[in-house]
Amino acid sequence: MNWLRILLKVVTSEVFLEPLIIALISYGVRMYGKSHSYRVIMDTAVDIVDYIEEHYKEWGIRGSKKMEKFMELFTEEYKKRIGRKPSKIDLEMARIRAEAQVQRIRRENSKK
Repeated sequence: MNWLRILLKVVTSEVFLEPLIIALISYGVRMYGKSHSYRVIMDTAVDIVDYIEEHYKEWGIRGSKKMEKFMELFTEEYKKRIGRKPSKIDLEMARIRAEAQVQRIRRENSKK
């Protein structure tokens, strides 16, 4: 039991708790940043797909040109909202989200 008291004193000491609290706060900030960036990717991807679907005919683009336009607009908007260019992983997530949104639009249009 004596060792338990010593362990409890060490664990609750300022020397031990201060770095632990800093580590936990840092982890929380990092997770919030990832969450924010993820939401930006998802929301921005859907908005840009909708925008392109509304205007691609007047721009005279089709097929892969629509995806090129998407990547261009997504990169610009992501940089505005996050403050840096998207990473390759961010771009891939956005591309996948955009393709899923296009499929949803096609399914909805085929039901009409």
